[in-house]
Amino acid sequence: MRRVLASLVLLPLAACGPTNADFDLRLREMAGSNERNLLGSMGRIPDNTYQLDEETKVLQWRWDTSYISPGMAPLYTRVGRGIWMPMGGFPPTLVREGCIVEWTVTNGATQNYRWQGNGCRTVTLVSTPPP
Repeated sequence: MRRVLASLVLLPLAACGPTNADFDLRLREMAGSNERNLLGSMGRIPDNTYQLDEETKVLQWRWDTSYISPGMAPLYTRVGRGIWMPMGGFPPTLVREGCIVEWTVTNGATQNYRWQGNGCRTVTLVSTPPP
């Protein structure tokens, strides 16, 4: 009985998909590489680049995922004689999930990174070989 109960509790957790920790681990694996390998690991060119000084620049990638949550129709209850009243329900809602990743590159080598956003766990980093 305990095994069945444990599997019922753990099964939904296994189906959650990638987590923010998985995303952070993937970025941490890129630390210390050169800029060319970083671009290949990120899978595309950065959306923004900021030159801080002659040796240091910041590369920034952005992702924006939007979808519509369908909402829920109200339930109707009968009040009195033949009067139906709506109760509850909510309209469809636009949900935006974004992610920003910034890498600091000094003298051609990655130094550190930071990321923010509630959509980072859904970002897939597709590595491409450097040219």
